[in-house]
Amino acid sequence: MINPMQQVVVAGRQSDSRAIMQALQQAGVLHIVPLEAQGFQSGPLAGAAADQRRDAERLLARSESTLGELEALRPDRAAALPDESQWSALVEAAAKPASALMERETELRTELDTARTYGDTVTALSRAAGTLDRSTRVTLIPLTVEKSEELAAAQDALKGELGDRFAIGTERIGQQSTAVVVAVLRADRDRARAALGKARLGELRLPGRFERLPLSEIATAFGTISKNNPQELERVRAEKSALASQHAATLFPIRDALADRVGIDDARAQTARGKYGFVLQGFVPTDRVPALQGALEPYKASAMMELHPVNEHGDSGAIPVQLKNGGYTENFEFMLNISDPPKYGTFDPSWVVAWFFPLFFGFIVADIGFGLLYLAVALWGLARAARGVSLPVGLLGITLDPATLKRVGVVLRTMGLWSILWGVLTGEFFGNVFEKLHVFFYNPDLIRNLWGVNLSPTTLNTIVEEGHNKGLFPILFPRVLSDFSNTIMLICIAVGVIFVLWSWALKAQLTWKHKHMHHFWEAVGMLGGLVGLIMVAYVSRAGQDFGALSNFGNPLVLLMLVGFVIFVIGLIASKTPLMLIEVLSNGGNIISFTRLFAVGVAAAILANLATDVGWSLGKVLPIIGPLLGIVLGIIVHSFLFVLTILGHIMQPIRLVWVEYLNPTGFYQETGTRYAPFAPVARK
Repeated sequence: MINPMQQVVVAGRQSDSRAIMQALQQAGVLHIVPLEAQGFQSGPLAGAAADQRRDAERLLARSESTLGELEALRPDRAAALPDESQWSALVEAAAKPASALMERETELRTELDTARTYGDTVTALSRAAGTLDRSTRVTLIPLTVEKSEELAAAQDALKGELGDRFAIGTERIGQQSTAVVVAVLRADRDRARAALGKARLGELRLPGRFERLPLSEIATAFGTISKNNPQELERVRAEKSALASQHAATLFPIRDALADRVGIDDARAQTARGKYGFVLQGFVPTDRVPALQGALEPYKASAMMELHPVNEHGDSGAIPVQLKNGGYTENFEFMLNISDPPKYGTFDPSWVVAWFFPLFFGFIVADIGFGLLYLAVALWGLARAARGVSLPVGLLGITLDPATLKRVGVVLRTMGLWSILWGVLTGEFFGNVFEKLHVFFYNPDLIRNLWGVNLSPTTLNTIVEEGHNKGLFPILFPRVLSDFSNTIMLICIAVGVIFVLWSWALKAQLTWKHKHMHHFWEAVGMLGGLVGLIMVAYVSRAGQDFGALSNFGNPLVLLMLVGFVIFVIGLIASKTPLMLIEVLSNGGNIISFTRLFAVGVAAAILANLATDVGWSLGKVLPIIGPLLGIVLGIIVHSFLFVLTILGHIMQPIRLVWVEYLNPTGFYQETGTRYAPFAPVARK
């Protein structure tokens, strides 16, 4: 749900503004918004306050860069904040050696990268040059070519420009490139370079100090660098680690205090200020008003606060939004953070995602074995989060902190449990392993009694031939049987009907609440049109009997007509002719829910195939056959799992994010995320 907000106005004496702001910052509950008032100053601070801010920003930048250079981690126990008069000296005590170590590390890494990049090339060039690189009369022009035609073009260009006053030495570099050294008199150097340029060949220039050294000296230097620099880098890193251990416990409190001071100045810049007083405005969650009142209690003689109800029917986009959900639903909120939060006064769909995304995912996977894999990964992640250990995800280039890892673990755990539950109903364990082991079996009479589905003689014969008619537990939801396909399809379409009608009904309710009558009539019209289309499909049996639509004695036909009348009324009242196309598009959204059937059954068939391949191999070869069958089955299952996992996750997300949330206007009317004015250490 969206946490209710109160609008706040605080006025106080200018002389107490910094102290009051500091109290509000420590409370950490007020979302401040800029305020402009006639006759009052607003915007950035000026005068002595601006000078103090610049000094704080300068020292803050110095402390942050030092912590970054040292790659320091926040210690579990920070030291007490030193006296302010010592901040600059303490920062500089760490900053100067940290900067020197950073420069040394950069130099060592640059040289090592250069040696690794050009080492083989320079070695080959040095061999090709012989002793000419030390001559005082001859200049060497090094380059590399990949094709013999390039070398021939270089020779022709040089001969045309210099005649016979040049020499070329070559040496292979691996299998693809050739090192080439062109020796010319110093007086002919520029003409030789111009000739090579005409042949579209450029001189090899090495970076930094290596540019002017002889090739033999460069090759020797590269050998020394490759040998010594890794050890030197380890030493520098050790010194950085020691320096970080020495200063981090002091630098972090100083950095936080400076950041809080700059934050206070930023907050003061959002107030309306006069010579003797100031006024600020903001928003506070209703359940956090006591904390705000407690923060201002010591200043009741010099400051006053007023609370006002927010107007969610006006410009509610300016009202910050804080989501407040239960422990389970809260873990799914991050899945909606790809967009701005919902507009204040609308609705929070977190609970819809929390309940239906894992349900739909489990419906698609519906396999005990795969569900156990998800559950194992989730429990491992939750255990890691409980120990306070982050998880780097190299594939995505991100690191999950323990709090985020806990939420992801809860989501995966729920997905795994739903997969196991649906797997029990479908009788699937890595495909049909449990059917082959006679743990689950098909009971045609039970299927007929539960679902009204009569299995065909062909299906019955196949079940008997494969021995899947005997076992311990009957399969209650036989999704892989072709005779059951229509039943699953109808179930998915029914879910689509519920979700699409629900989304438009929700839009009608919200637009009526805010008196947005244009969108209200659009939503009402779409509801009527969709009900009409659904009745057309149902009464005509998906187009097989259109004559049934003329039977006005059928109440469903009357409901169809009422739905279309409401659609026409909504079309006219909303003045939205595109509703004629949109109603058909939303009919397609209902059909989109059959993705649950298509993707799930396809995955089940592939899993059965993987099991059948391994099982068949186990029967062909004696003794070693079962082992090879298990290995092959695991390999095929793993391949199919990687191949299909993205679709298993994306399809349920799409159904909730697109088919359900789009009609509600969730993405069209977004709000401002609640960002309370709080100390850096608590953000």
